[in-house]
Formats: sequence, structure tokens, C-alpha cells
Amino acid sequence: MNAKEKILNAALLLYNEQGIRNITTRHIAASIGMSGGNLHYHFKHTEDIIKALFNELALAYDGLMIDVHSALLDLDAMAFLTETSFKLVNKYRFIFINFVEIGKWIPEIREAYDQLTRKREQQFLNLFDDLIAKGIFRDDIPSSNKQGLVKQFFITNDFWLSHNELTDQYQDEKALKAYRNAIDVLLWPYLKHHQT
Repeated sequence: MNAKEKILNAALLLYNEQGIRNITTRHIAASIGMSGGNLHYHFKHTEDIIKALFNELALAYDGLMIDVHSALLDLDAMAFLTETSFKLVNKYRFIFINFVEIGKWIPEIREAYDQLTRKREQQFLNLFDDLIAKGIFRDDIPSSNKQGLVKQFFITNDFWLSHNELTDQYQDEKALKAYRNAIDVLLWPYLKHHQT
């Protein structure tokens, strides 16, 4: 593991445990026995560390979408998408808990998130079309409903953790179960077996 990876791993751990406003670059450097100067050689500012972690998250989601599209598309693939999304949200929990604050603080992340959302929107619309073609989703879903479902999916995925932190505070398996239920409730009306 190189120095940059050590810094990012330490920052992720500390941000997740203590929050972005409680951790400085000095805390991160001290946690891995590195001088502040050495850390700043790799990352000049805290914002640079957060941007790097956001980029890791975005790349992980890119990989997930590739995996889903290359898999045999069925309800198991959707369950895999749900569970893996939850694991990514949990791994980078500080981003999701502080999404609005980070977006205001670091405009590049806000812009990147907007671009990613647009990219993901088309990926999910294609995914839903594939589910319709395979007879898993109903074939009478208006285009506007599909777009609305995509938006609801993003809202649920990206802000479920904040809601959980403020309300139920589920952990581990209970959190995964509650998250999975929130996604299932979104998809249920669109499943073909639900059609009347």
C-alpha cells in the first residue's frame, strides 16, 4: 500500500467514525505515523482528500453498474445491486451523511455528483427497459413513471443513511434489512407479478 492509499484509508476511517468537521489533516497524518508535511505533499488540502474518496466511490459504482449489466438480469441481480449499493453507502458513510454540506463546501463534488446522476439516470432507465423486456417489470409503465422511479431510487440510495442516522439508527444486518425494504417498496408496484 502506497502513502496515498494509507492516507485515504485512514481518512475514510476517521471521517466515518468522527465526522468531517472533527478531523484535520494533522489527525489523519498522526493516525498513520506520518508527518503533516508528508501528507500535504500528497494532498494539499482536506478538500483534496475528500475529492479523492468521492472519486473512489464513483469508480466503485461504475464497477457495480458494469457487473449488473453483465449479469443475467433478474430479481437476484436487482438484489445484488441493492446489497452492494448498501455496502458502498456504508463504506463511504461520511459522504452520504454529509452530502449537502460537502456539496456546498466543495463545488467540484457537487458538479461531479450532478454529472454522475445524469449518467446513472440513463443506466437505470436502460436497466428498467431490460427488466420490462425480460417480463420482470410491467410493460405498461409510462416513461415519466420510469424517470420518477429513477429519481426516487437515487433519493433513497443517497439519503437513506442520513434518515437512518436521525431516526432508527439501525446497524449492520438490521440496517441492510431496512435499506433493502425501502428499495423493495419502490420497485414493488412495477413488478409484473403485482399487476392486476
